[in-house]
Amino acid sequence: MSLSTENQAVVLTHKSRGIASFVIGVACIIITLLLVGIAMSGTELSRPMITALGVISSGMLCAALIGIVLGFFGAKDRSSRKLYPILGLTLNVTVLMVFVVLALIGLR
Repeated sequence: MSLSTENQAVVLTHKSRGIASFVIGVACIIITLLLVGIAMSGTELSRPMITALGVISSGMLCAALIGIVLGFFGAKDRSSRKLYPILGLTLNVTVLMVFVVLALIGLR
């Protein structure tokens, strides 16, 4: 019996775009939970702290958008596994939806 590559199954690997999207999504979820915890604590924050939290949340939203793009391209890649891109898309879209809902609640 000889080894040939004709009938072997193709092993799909995890590519870096999907993994990056997942890592960005996890980081965004952690930062969102921290920001919500700070907001719910009820303590009066100083002016520089409010500015810093605004910058952090804006940076996180930009990172979530980048994570969505990376997850989309990772999911479209036919030569890779789809677990991390789908998880990354789910987490990043969740972060985006939470911030939209919080912004709409804040407008009331």
